[in-house]
This record gives sequence, C-alpha cells and structure tokens, in this order.
Amino acid sequence: MVTTRKKRVAMTEKLKKDVFMACVVRVSREILPYGSFKAVGETHKIHPRTVANLWYSTLKQIPGYQPNTPLDPVSLLANVPETAFTTKFENSGRNPKHDRDMLLQEIKNIDPTARRTIRSLAGAVGIPVMTIWRMKQSKKLKVHTMALKPKLNDDHRLNRLFHCIAKIDKNTINSVAEMTFKSMYNEIHIDEKWFFLVRDGLRCIVTQDEPPPKAISVSHKSHITKVMFLSALARPRFNHTTRQEFDGLIGIYPVGEIDMYVRASHGHQPGDLKWCNVNMDRDLYRDMLFNFVLPDVKKKMPIDNNIILQQDGAKAHLPDDDPLFAAKVTELFGDPTAVKLYTQPAQSLDLNVNDLGFFNSLQSRYYQTAPKDALELIEMVEETYKNYPAKKLNRIWLTLQSVMNQVINQRGDNDYTIPHMKKKVLERQNQLPLSLDVTAEASTYPLDILVD
Repeated sequence: MVTTRKKRVAMTEKLKKDVFMACVVRVSREILPYGSFKAVGETHKIHPRTVANLWYSTLKQIPGYQPNTPLDPVSLLANVPETAFTTKFENSGRNPKHDRDMLLQEIKNIDPTARRTIRSLAGAVGIPVMTIWRMKQSKKLKVHTMALKPKLNDDHRLNRLFHCIAKIDKNTINSVAEMTFKSMYNEIHIDEKWFFLVRDGLRCIVTQDEPPPKAISVSHKSHITKVMFLSALARPRFNHTTRQEFDGLIGIYPVGEIDMYVRASHGHQPGDLKWCNVNMDRDLYRDMLFNFVLPDVKKKMPIDNNIILQQDGAKAHLPDDDPLFAAKVTELFGDPTAVKLYTQPAQSLDLNVNDLGFFNSLQSRYYQTAPKDALELIEMVEETYKNYPAKKLNRIWLTLQSVMNQVINQRGDNDYTIPHMKKKVLERQNQLPLSLDVTAEASTYPLDILVD
C-alpha cells in the first residue's frame, strides 16, 4: 500500500496569529482545557504538536509570564509582542561555510575584468560556483553592464556643463531651492540613424516540441540591408490653439531614393521597385531640412517663433549661421530668427533625445513587424514612428533633464548612472512634473554664469 505524505502547511504570520488567538479564546478557568491543541489543529489543518509548540513559544516571549501560572486572556492579548509571530526565513538552514561579508570585501578587491561571469568570479575568489550563484540570488551581488561612452577632454566637459546650465529656467535662478529646467517646448532635436532589416542574435520563444525557426542567411554581416533615417522630435504637449494634443512627432525621413530593377533575378523582376541608399552630405542635408523638416515644423509645431533646431556636429550638418537656412526660414515663417540652428556639444550623444532613448525604443518596436526588404523596412519604421506613444516620448524628455542634472553633478563628465524616477508611477498618479528641479550642485556656480 502506497501512502501519500501530507503537504506541509507554511506557517505564515497571519496563520500564527490565528492559531494563537484560537487558543486564547479556548482558555477557561485560567487554564487551557485538555484537547484544545487537537481541536485548533483540526480547524487550521495543522498538527496538534505544531499548535503546542507555537503556544508555548509565544507565551515565553510575553514579558513577566511564568510557567504554571493562571492564564488571563485579556492580559495575554495585551502583552504579546508584535515580533512573536515574525517569520525569518533567512535564519533557517545550516550556517554557510564561507562568511558572506568577507567574500563581498574580497570580491570588491578583484579587478572588474576578472568577474564578468559567475564562473570567472568563482575562480578568482577560489570558491564554488554555486556559492556565487546563491549570493546573486540573495541580492548580495548584481549584474552591471558596462557601456562604451565617448572619450571627453576638458573642452568637451566645459561645453557640456555650459550647455546644461543654459537649460535652467532663468525665472527660477534667484531661489536655488526652486531652480528648475526649462520646459524645452521650443526645441526640436534632429539626428540620423541607420535602421537594419535584421540583426544578429535575435531571440524568439518556441514550444518544447517545435523545431527552431530557420536561420536568416546573409552574404556577410556587413551587407545586411539597412536604411538611414533623419528624425525630428519635439516635446509633446497640449496645443491650446487647436485644442488637441501635440504628439511631438515632427517627422522621420528616409535618406535615399526609389529606383527600378533593370534585370531579372531570383528575387525580383525587371521594373520592380528597389531602394537605393545615398550618402548624406551637406547639400542633401540642406535639401531635407528645406523640403521636409522646416515645412513639417511650420505645419505641426504649436509655436512659430523662437524655435531651436538642435543637431550634432557631423560634417554634413549646417553651421549655426548658415545664410541659406536663414533665407528659407524667412520665406516660410517671415522672420529669420523664427527657427535657429544650434549645434550640441561634441561627444554628447546623451544630450539628444533621439540618441538618448528614442532610436533604441523605436528600433525594438519595428523589429516586431519583421520587414522583408528595404521598402517594407521604410514603411514599417514610418508606421511605428507614427504610432509612437506621446506619453513615452514625454518621459524621454524628462530623462534628458535627469541626464543634465547628472552632467552638472559630474562637472561635464559622462561617468554617471541615470537615476530611476518611477515616471510611470508618477504619471498614473498625475504627479509627473513638467520640469525637473535642478541639482544643488548648480548653486556652486556664480549667478552671472547661470544668467548668461
């Protein structure tokens, strides 16, 4: 005969309190009657011995209690400590062979390059791999990804610092405790990005009995189909003129041209359309600004003056005082100063909304659509761009202000970690700020620098 073992009941804090209360209620004539442990155990589906152990261990924790003395239910409930029912799972089990504090101190003294994996770290410390794994599971160790960042010199750091200080709202400078960044509603960030048809190392979820998907074949990793896009982003807001929400999406424009195949091949016929990439130079960049970006700015931006078009310092980009650009702005807006070009500090990808988070977010979204060729890639990128959530884009702009705070703290350097703000939680609670408070480090700079 095969007997099945009963499943052990987990003694939670609530269950311990309920069992103790059930015993106290059964106290009669200053004693706990015979059979109480069995009755309470049957009610809560636990062994009577477990009830007895809980009863006596709790009584020992009551101040002033003496064994074999009359029991007063009111006194028991009033004097039982809150910690009597606390369950401490971390104190269970055998003592560890290796002292955790000593291991943590020893790990800190090991070069980071020697602790890239659990196995390499265990070998460097000289302990089993499972010990490192258990420390990671208990949150004593965590994995950190070291990203490559642009190398900065003193001029780069100074320009980055001045750039971030210039974003402080001048109306709040007099009171350091209340200094905030500008709303940045008049800024448009533009930048280029290569979008690839596929990427190496894509992962997917398959069932247990399903064969893996067919591998994607390319002639060479450097020959993967790709398309360059020029993206222009503003900050989302409510447009009081049209009484509608402005999503901040000025436009995304592919860099190239459509052509036709001349000869037949296994993948196409003569006359089929194909996409041809074109190298971005200054003339092409100027044409795209004049024919696409500026008209869309005129059409979509809620304001039509004091607009800053921020770009990086690529050789193909226009200088800030380009006369042809000023002439085109005058033609469209009637004022040469309505839209101004501004080149962001060198080596500062983190100060452009596109590079800071938008491009990566957009790329992860369009990868889910699985385009087949360059024309489908363009179509799906444009569709993904069109449907990009305005709330998410607004959170990226707030992340930019958080980055500028870190740049000020590091005095222009890029060796920082972006702090978590829980923007989604604040957004659900309608407490997401319009602009972030400026770090207290800004108060160490003279006011004339902040004003200028």
